[in-house]
Formats: sequence, C-alpha cells, structure tokens
Amino acid sequence: MAEAEDDSNTWAYLPDHIIVKVFSFLNLQDKFQASFVCKTWNDCFHYPILWSDFVFIIQDENENQASRHRKCLEMHGAHLKHVLMKVDQSKPLCRKVACDILNGVADLPDKTLSSIKIDFTGENPFFYAGAEFVQSLKKLFGSNPENLKISAHSLVNVDLSGMPVAFDDEVLNLLSQNHPLLESLNILNKVLVCKVSSECILNLVKKCRKLKKLFVFHCSMSDDTLVALAEDHRTLLDELGISCRREQKYGVDLSSEAWQQLVTKLPSLKVMLSFDHTCPLHRVSQIMKPEIPVHVLNLQTFTMIYEEVNQAASFYRNTLEVAVLQTRNSPELGRALVNLARHCSHLHTLIVYCVLKKEVVDEILSLRPKMKEDGTYILKWKPQAEPWYVGIEEGD
Repeated sequence: MAEAEDDSNTWAYLPDHIIVKVFSFLNLQDKFQASFVCKTWNDCFHYPILWSDFVFIIQDENENQASRHRKCLEMHGAHLKHVLMKVDQSKPLCRKVACDILNGVADLPDKTLSSIKIDFTGENPFFYAGAEFVQSLKKLFGSNPENLKISAHSLVNVDLSGMPVAFDDEVLNLLSQNHPLLESLNILNKVLVCKVSSECILNLVKKCRKLKKLFVFHCSMSDDTLVALAEDHRTLLDELGISCRREQKYGVDLSSEAWQQLVTKLPSLKVMLSFDHTCPLHRVSQIMKPEIPVHVLNLQTFTMIYEEVNQAASFYRNTLEVAVLQTRNSPELGRALVNLARHCSHLHTLIVYCVLKKEVVDEILSLRPKMKEDGTYILKWKPQAEPWYVGIEEGD
C-alpha cells in the first residue's frame, strides 16, 4: 500500500510543464481520461496552451462525444487559435455538431481564432450541397453585427479545400470585409461547380493586402486580380495556386501582359498550375504561358499530354520543381518525360500515374539521381495494384 501511495505522489508532483507536454501528445478523449489521475493533472488539463492548437475529430454519431465537444468549446473556446476540424459529413449528427462548433466559435465575445482548416472525411450524401456549413462559415466570418465590435481581430489562415461544398461570393466577401489581415486562403475543393466570381476574388485581394498564399480556381481569377496582386504597399505574394476545370471551356484566359506585370513585381513568386480531366484539352496549352513561374504542375487529364509535357520543359525549365501526371503511355510520352527531366534543372518530384517503359524510368532516374535518392517519384514499368506509393519500385 505504501508503495502505491509513493507512486501516486510521484505522478502528482511531476512539474506542470512536463504534464502539459505529455498532454500535448494526447487526443481529447485521452486528455480527459488522464485529467482524473490527480488534482494537479486536472489543473494542467485546463492550461490555455493546450487549447490554442486544437483538432476536433467528429466521426461518430455519439451524443456523449458531441456533449464533450460542446463543453470544451464552452470552457476553452476563448483559447482556440489554430483549429482543425475533421468531420464525417455523411452522418447527420456529425454535421450538426460541426456546425454547432463553428457557430459557437462565432458567438464567442473574446475569441482569438487565427487559423481554421476544415476537412470532410466521408462521402457527401446525394444532392448534398453543404448549405448548413456555408451558413456557419458566414456567421464565423462576421455576418453577425454583434461580432463587429471585435473587428480588430482577424483570421490569418483559412483552408476550405477539404470541404466539397459550393461557396458563394457572400462567404468570401464577409471574410475579406471582416478579416483584412488574412495571409493565406485555399478554396480549391472538389465541388463540381465553382460559384465564386472573379469580382469577389478581386475584392478580396484589394481588401486583404497581407496575402501571402492564395489558391483559387481559374474561373475566379482575372487580369485585374493579377494586377492588384502587383500593387505597391502590400505584402509580397509567395504562392499562387490556380486550378483549371470544365469552366475553362467558356472562360476568359489570363493575359501574358498581366502575368508579366505580376512576375516583374514578384520575381520570387511560386505558381501551382493544375488541370483536371474536365478541362478541355485544347485549353491546357493555351493557359500554360511562358511568363508564368510554374513550380508545381498538375496534368491529371487522363489523356495524351506529351505535347503539353514538352511545352512545360520549354517554358518552365528554370522554375519547375514538381510535376504530377495522370495520363496514358505512349512512345511520345516517354520521350517527353526524359526531355522534362533533362531540361528542368530544379525538378525534384515526378509523379506519373501510368505504366512506362523500363528504359524510360531508368533514364529519368539517371538524369535526376537526387530524385531516386530521396524517393520523390512514382515511375512504374509494370502494372501494379493501386495505391502506388512514392519512391517504391517493383521488387522493393
């Protein structure tokens, strides 16, 4: 018995900073259980630092779990600074709990939230548009006039790329109006149709002059937005991500002149340019302009794109670092990939989702030995069951 009491005292008298460090590695459920070890551990459970970076995992239709999430928000919502939500949107209760959390954060009179990222982990129900999440985001971004008294507070990082819901202009207009210190925005989700207009993104760029990272669909961009990003007296943009899809069939292209003006102002700008299988193939080569400093190129078109690969080798030889292709093999593709590896001196990652000739793979890896050393590639010469893993070859 005496030995048991000594063990209890040992745990109870651990320094607070050690206990807090241990708690920082635990999920909410494990933190909660550990808080019952003793009064000291229970006190540490409520330290604000443990709640500044928080992950809400909402995967089960469990009322007790939902109650714990709400209780945590009630007690520690004011300490939340960086929030990640992982939500199984296929379950009604999970959707309700997630929206309750967003609404609860929006209603906090003294919130300090600066970063939010929301990821859906399930499958959207049929005809699901995520309307309740859109409404909760509008409230979080400042549609409630009572929250305007804390307008000095601003979100800095917003990542909605993991939410396949249709955002409208109102959501982003509220974000830009009430959060002018925004530094990073990503809305490249998997929704079928983008409803965000180019006027909305232009308005956001003009109001949020500290933007460093912006990821949007091509249909939401315009020459005016590129010019606005090149204006004086604003933070220099580090990364610009643009994804091209079915909307480009009738969309307006971004001019070489606007790109040149932006690159002249921002010589260190990195651009991610993406094309999916819905983008008309003839538009790919039109959008890939030599003035664009493309560092990441995604050509996931499922079509013959060896001409576009050769175009990338010519246009982006001084900037391209990562290339991802979803295509079909051909002798022309093999030669184009070797050409890409030979001429793009900064290329360190090459992902190709089709089976190539072994001699093509060998030549690419001989041209890029660092790629082989780091394992930053997918290059297969034999059919293999998916998923394909980066840096793993046949026989490994």
